[in-house]
Amino acid sequence: MSDVKGMEEVRSSLPSILATLRSSPEAEPVHFGAHRRDEAVLLSRERYEQQQAAVRQLEELERLGAVAMVRDRLADGRFSEGTVDELFAAVDDHA
Repeated sequence: MSDVKGMEEVRSSLPSILATLRSSPEAEPVHFGAHRRDEAVLLSRERYEQQQAAVRQLEELERLGAVAMVRDRLADGRFSEGTVDELFAAVDDHA
């Protein structure tokens, strides 16, 4: 994580921060807060949507009771790291 910025610093550089996030959606999020406490984060909409999609996929795996099965398969080498689609395929095979 990069340094935490103060409110005034973020307020004065917001146009520049937004320009960076627009041009480089994978840019590091900007952490900020009063008195440089880590209270909030600015990140690109694209990165936010990617994180939300990942959360929904993990919630779906949890709902299907697949997390323990995937963890077990990873631990004993029966399942290598793969895409989310492969994880869902493994869940379908298990169901």
